[in-house]
Amino acid sequence: MSLSHFTFSIMLMLPFTVITAQTFTEVIERDDEQTLVAFLQHHDINECFGRQTLLSASAQYGKLNLLRYLIKAGVQIDQTCMKNRTALMIAAEYQQLQAGKILLKAGADPIKLDGRANNTFEIALENGNQDFFNHLIKVSGMKLAQPDGPFLFRQDGNVLAHLQLLKTKNEKIKILTKVIEGPFFYKREWTCFKPDGEKLFSFQLQKDHYPSPGVYPSPSKILAISDIEGNFDAFANLLKGNKVINEDFEWVYGEGHLVLVGDFFDRGPQVTETLWLVYKLEQEAEKAGGKVHFLLGNHEAMNLRGDFRYVNPKYFVHANLFNLQYANMYAPNSILGEWLRTKNTMVKIGETIFCHGGISREFIKHQLSIKQVNEISRKYIDMDQARINNDPAAKAIFNTSEGIMWYRGYVQMKTNSEEISEILDFYKAGAVVIGHTPVNEVTKLYNGQVIAIDVPHTMGEEHQQALLIEYGQIYAVGLKGKKRLLTTAATEKVVTP
Repeated sequence: MSLSHFTFSIMLMLPFTVITAQTFTEVIERDDEQTLVAFLQHHDINECFGRQTLLSASAQYGKLNLLRYLIKAGVQIDQTCMKNRTALMIAAEYQQLQAGKILLKAGADPIKLDGRANNTFEIALENGNQDFFNHLIKVSGMKLAQPDGPFLFRQDGNVLAHLQLLKTKNEKIKILTKVIEGPFFYKREWTCFKPDGEKLFSFQLQKDHYPSPGVYPSPSKILAISDIEGNFDAFANLLKGNKVINEDFEWVYGEGHLVLVGDFFDRGPQVTETLWLVYKLEQEAEKAGGKVHFLLGNHEAMNLRGDFRYVNPKYFVHANLFNLQYANMYAPNSILGEWLRTKNTMVKIGETIFCHGGISREFIKHQLSIKQVNEISRKYIDMDQARINNDPAAKAIFNTSEGIMWYRGYVQMKTNSEEISEILDFYKAGAVVIGHTPVNEVTKLYNGQVIAIDVPHTMGEEHQQALLIEYGQIYAVGLKGKKRLLTTAATEKVVTP
């Protein structure tokens, strides 16, 4: 064979081999620009191959050469396939920081939502990718920033530090940090704002924060809500619809009691506004002869004890804008942190007990009174696990399976009426109201001994419910105050947590 004929044969073989041997997987594995170019002669650059595009697969496996070529060739940077995940989201999930940096520089959107309504910030945190998350904050943090605050901190002497994020007329976020000399700041109006920058409501500070008793006589009406988790709109609409507040967020419930059964922290984007509304209503209720009971749930305890697994990412961004760690936001010297550390874990109103998780058979063995539960909870809320473990009572309260803020056995049907009767007899109660474990609707269990009220507020208006106890009758109520008399529910109404 002549040299020219041999060369011609090779030229015929090469295109055939390169083109026909290629699969999507082979292109990614080879990480070779020539192979990619040949592959793209037969495929669209934004095509989905099962769950992925060429771009998202390159991000997942850290194929930086392919990534750069695809971007240069004009790939759609936020193209998605199944699960609605972009290449940037994939890089965050698989801890590919360099790929993430390239994608962000090319204009990838970190606040675009996937099929679970999570953005890249949330995906990075969910997968423990702290370096990726920190880089997101550095280059794209302002995209997640919204009006937030006020955050108020006591400093040496009669001084208050005021931090807040505001939205300007040209839609930019303004970072406010200033120091205010007291004591006149107790007469000052402080304001929370909507995400669009409009005023939401104003309030005044309490001069001191004190613990409340854990036992009360029965009022004519009690409204109980649980597990709001930063969903300010659902919370406010439930209060308005049931005539607890008016359109100006003012208390109009008279001598009624509002019981908030824990987990107002985490997940949602308006924790700060929700807490300040509770703070405001607490003062107004007292003046009207009513009462607001804010009980600690496991997510309040987690935030005060340094466990931030479920914090909405925007709050890390906001803390960073103030040159703080998120742990500082509810420290003991903060007004909200000081206030939260006075709260009860358990309260009895009339013959009804309210607590976040439930009272397990193991917990009741410690024979702790309501007063003891609340005092021990407050004492240890800031302490590390080693110190808690040295006190059997504290260890029982903060136990993450059997403790009063964590127990799920009632809704999961891991107990029976006889055991619950023993627990209720110890506290001289007729029923216990709990949150923590989701149910489809406010539900009576165990012949009315347990009332579960952790409904999924984020799943639409039909799920936004509260518990109403009025003149001895027990109802579920919705956003418009319509009453549904509760009957004992069958187990099929229970939602697996």
